[in-house]
Amino acid sequence: MDLQDVIMFTAMVVEAARMKEETRRMSELLRSLYFALREKDKEYEMLKKKKQSMVAKEAPKLKMVDDFMLFLDAIDKNDGENALNFDEKAMMNSVLAMMNGGNNGDGGKNEA
Repeated sequence: MDLQDVIMFTAMVVEAARMKEETRRMSELLRSLYFALREKDKEYEMLKKKKQSMVAKEAPKLKMVDDFMLFLDAIDKNDGENALNFDEKAMMNSVLAMMNGGNNGDGGKNEA
């Protein structure tokens, strides 16, 4: 082995060590990014469930408002048949249930 071979061999060893260190760092980065992604996925699922819960809680309120708007629209159009179909007692029970924080989503019909 001459000096040039020794220099080439040393350079190859140094390059291999550098590549090994780079691979180790990349593996650590990949592992940390993987765990961060898993945490974000858990957070996303939690927020998705929270949103679904909030939407489910708001649905009865929105339905009550829609029903009341239909009632007001029937009055404006002098549509007595649809206006008579409006259940004022159920609406009042729903409003009272919402004010008391106990809306169970049935429009207050079980409280009548």
